[in-house]
Amino acid sequence: MKLRASPMRDPPAPPPTFLEALAAIAPDLYAWAHLRLRGALRNRLEPAELVQEVAVRACLKQHTFDAGLGNFRGWLFGIANRVWLETLRELARDPLSGPRRLGGDTVLAEVLDSVTPITQRIAAQDGLRAAMARLDELEPEDRQLLGLIGIEGLGHAEVAAILGIAVDASRKRWQRLRERLRGDRDLAAWLLDR
Repeated sequence: MKLRASPMRDPPAPPPTFLEALAAIAPDLYAWAHLRLRGALRNRLEPAELVQEVAVRACLKQHTFDAGLGNFRGWLFGIANRVWLETLRELARDPLSGPRRLGGDTVLAEVLDSVTPITQRIAAQDGLRAAMARLDELEPEDRQLLGLIGIEGLGHAEVAAILGIAVDASRKRWQRLRERLRGDRDLAAWLLDR
């Protein structure tokens, strides 16, 4: 009996490192921060600063990520939303001051050194700037929906609970938004079917 040789297969790619996974989602995180920091808040805090704080916190908590409990995007945006709430509380406590470094003195220098290039690189991308300008042109309800579904990656049930609408209404609003923005190259990455 003749044995057939099995075709050579490439070994599976190793999972991305924490910093690679963070870098892949960093443009979405920047868009999320851009959507949160509107009006007077933008005068006190730049999106890149909020992203940097989220990245530092995530880096310090990376040991808590468990792929068995959810995906990296959901975990990262969970941290981002906690940082956002802390930021709002901090800014409300001292409305006349400029932004201060969040997270206290416990932030390690090597953590900052590892995440700073990521946040600086995304803030300098021309394509991301164009996408932020395009986001600003959307109606507030459309920005909110795109942020929750397209950027944060939340499901329709979660979005429905946040917005106080039915799940079917969330699906229909998302479908209509995607149809209206079909072909919008600046926002295309966030209009994937979710």
